[in-house]
Amino acid sequence: MNNSIVSINQSLIPFDDTYILYDPNDFLSYVLVYFSLLPMLILVFYFSWFITTRELEAVIIAGGQVINEILNNIAKNIIKQSRPAFFGDSFQKDTIRSAYGMPSAHSQFMGFFCMYWSLKVLTNWRSLSKIRKTSSILSFITATALVALSRAYLGYHSVIQVVAGVLFGSFLGSGYFIAVAIVRHIGLIEWVLSWSIIRRFWIKDSFNIASLSLADEHQAWETRRKSPQAKKMHKIYMNIIESFVFTLAI
Repeated sequence: MNNSIVSINQSLIPFDDTYILYDPNDFLSYVLVYFSLLPMLILVFYFSWFITTRELEAVIIAGGQVINEILNNIAKNIIKQSRPAFFGDSFQKDTIRSAYGMPSAHSQFMGFFCMYWSLKVLTNWRSLSKIRKTSSILSFITATALVALSRAYLGYHSVIQVVAGVLFGSFLGSGYFIAVAIVRHIGLIEWVLSWSIIRRFWIKDSFNIASLSLADEHQAWETRRKSPQAKKMHKIYMNIIESFVFTLAI
């Protein structure tokens, strides 16, 4: 029997965005862990959105969030304010991401997210009722507040650090929204969409030009379902099923 001891690389560290410490005896602490993971889930959503629909808007927003993250790292290394005493300067030390706490990256991410999507709802989704617009924006604000609360409650940041993160992120989100609008206005995005490599992957910008509501998508599905091609496919499937059942019966 081989009794050799496997050596462990002492420089290995946990990935902070998914390795969150909390008090197992505190139910609120447990719940807020999931909200602390929300920025990661949003990035996964952007990726899935682009892969399934090839909408350029997903890339644009995700790119803005990456820029927002880079600026957060720069701001932290300029301000150099330590995290709460529970973590101190040892947290994320000697990593690509800054060990400092001002401003909170998670809170800044959500501030950017909240402001960009709120402006998107107000300016692009004109077909929505005032109630739906208000409820959408309130959901963005609530999610942002809960993520910020989670970072302070779990001890990763002070209150001032999460507040600064939300404000800084909101400022960057509004600025990025205006910058994207200018880029669209001068035709730069249309030019990019005309590239052969972009067209080869069927990348489009329909979400910004004419985004479909769930009702619109359902109506389009109803139209396709009743089309001659859909009826033909249904008949083919029924023939396959009947053949399969007949084979089993034999």
